[in-house]
Amino acid sequence: MSQTAAPRDITDYRPARPRPAAGAARRDGTVLVTGAGIDGALLEPLARQGLTVRRPASPLTEDLLARELRGAVAYLHGGEERATARALRKAKTLKVVAFLGVGYENFVDVAAADRLGIAVTNTPGAATDAVATFTVAQIVNANLGIPRHLGERVPGWQGSDELPHELAARSVGIIGMGANGRRIAEILRRGFGVRVSYYSRTRKPDAERDLGISYLPLLDLAAASDILVVMVPETGETRSMIDSSVISRMPEGAILVNTARPAIVSPGALYAGLEKGRVSMAVFDGFYGRECEEAGELRRDFPDRLLVTGHIASHTAEAMHRMVRQAVQSIENVLTYGSDEHEVGTRPRPRF
Repeated sequence: MSQTAAPRDITDYRPARPRPAAGAARRDGTVLVTGAGIDGALLEPLARQGLTVRRPASPLTEDLLARELRGAVAYLHGGEERATARALRKAKTLKVVAFLGVGYENFVDVAAADRLGIAVTNTPGAATDAVATFTVAQIVNANLGIPRHLGERVPGWQGSDELPHELAARSVGIIGMGANGRRIAEILRRGFGVRVSYYSRTRKPDAERDLGISYLPLLDLAAASDILVVMVPETGETRSMIDSSVISRMPEGAILVNTARPAIVSPGALYAGLEKGRVSMAVFDGFYGRECEEAGELRRDFPDRLLVTGHIASHTAEAMHRMVRQAVQSIENVLTYGSDEHEVGTRPRPRF
């Protein structure tokens, strides 16, 4: 049975391409860096090449981002900014946007970047273990009802029907079997003996064979899952993917865990599911924006049945180091060679 490779330690990082030789010409230009939790020491390779690293207070509005991108040759995107077509068009000197993480779709207009000849890269695999571990931790929290017991001297159960279930007695369904979904399945199967099924646009026979998991169509997966985990990127296709047709099929009292993007779950459908008892608890890492009226209603009416954190799943020290190192290398590759192996767009790339 194959084993998933452990994530590389930050000291094991190896660049995708050789670095320019000592004595190579120094560059001029600015690298814009946004986001919290980035160790400035990891940006020193850029400064050593003559680039000026600028780190304004984040997050930036579209107008502020457009202003900060003027004169920048690279943008290390580690915050919550939206690099829209309008902002990118004003960045006349920009060569590369290096996104920290994998879910760039809702943060960078890649189609606009392609048209402008701007490379967009991401950091696949760098935060897989962090996200998977966090998600499993939240599954454990929600399944055992730990949040409701914090600070209590006695459990306060009214009867045996309120006792939580062990994870091995639960069925978990995972929507999305990319690197994160697979790692979550591996931890649940091998660590807790959980029954795991999944839905993905394409079946993963190797994961089914190696981990002993089964494939189900989306609605059947919802019906079979005591705990339903959302682990797909936010795109036009996946936005509101978890709607009333999915939630209405979930067993009564099921748990919904979404450590991907909030917009994948329809807030109106979630409200109805919580109201009717179809969903006993909903877990989110990052929540709907203030402009979403239904988000306020969810917080107001179901405060004890929402477990919300502030988009922190990938933010361990080790994962952040891996992501930043990888992003810095991508910037160096694009500025030096014109391309990088982690580009996500379709712009023409130079041949070597």
